[in-house]
Amino acid sequence: MNEGYWGNYMTGEIFLIDEHEMWIRRGNNASKLGIPQAVQRRFKEFMVKEDRDRLLSFIFAHAPVMRFRGHGSYVTFEFNCADWAKPLELVCIWSEANAGPLLGLLIVNFATNEAIEATWETFKRDKPCPVKLKQ
Repeated sequence: MNEGYWGNYMTGEIFLIDEHEMWIRRGNNASKLGIPQAVQRRFKEFMVKEDRDRLLSFIFAHAPVMRFRGHGSYVTFEFNCADWAKPLELVCIWSEANAGPLLGLLIVNFATNEAIEATWETFKRDKPCPVKLKQ
């Protein structure tokens, strides 16, 4: 699995995408995803491709969104939210529809600098706790 997605953890909406930065800048995709207009107006402060990581970090910090990307045997989920509840609900929604039991999940929360790493089967059964990321 190598697909990419954007999701809004407040609305539960998930969008299959091509590339995270290009998709969010294209047409009205940012509005569909639920990114506030004030945040969208600031996109122009970030150079296309050159400032990709800075733009994505900015979006995570100012909108209830999460990006997902498949890497073959595992999927990364990245977001920025002090409360894990809603983002983990979205991880479960996506995983119920798409993950096999042995698919690895790497869930990274930039707000708390914590991550969860587990297979979907283990996550569903045990609900592992976040652990601090190494600096």
